[in-house]
Amino acid sequence: MNTIILVTLLVAIVLPAALIVYRADRRTSHIPRVPFGFGADADRIHDELVVLNLRRRDCA
Repeated sequence: MNTIILVTLLVAIVLPAALIVYRADRRTSHIPRVPFGFGADADRIHDELVVLNLRRRDCA
């Protein structure tokens, strides 16, 4: 009985969530992903974020 309940919950919760993530990934596949810590632009993006954070603190 517990197995039936667990399988039902798995199908009712996990399957729709996976479908939503898959569809969202397909809709946004044309948007370039931001390299978080890896890649050629990661250092430049990190430096820009540090500068923006410092400017925000100076303005506050």
